[in-house]
Amino acid sequence: MEKLIEITNKAVADYGFRQIVQWSPEDIVAQWQLSTREAELLSGVIKDEMDRLPIPVEPTDVPGEQDRLAGVIRQALG
Repeated sequence: MEKLIEITNKAVADYGFRQIVQWSPEDIVAQWQLSTREAELLSGVIKDEMDRLPIPVEPTDVPGEQDRLAGVIRQALG
């Protein structure tokens, strides 16, 4: 779970990294050595949430979006 939260935190703050998460999740899975369940979440619910984010996320909104996505991850794995 912590790896996914770290990935989404970085993706919220960095649009270039977000594009990799959204469109090349297999690269992220390999690089971060994610489990099968984490990989499913990355290309499922996490991608859906990334698709909904504004481009770019305003700096003042980054912490709130990071917290929201961490909650989505915790709920999905909980």
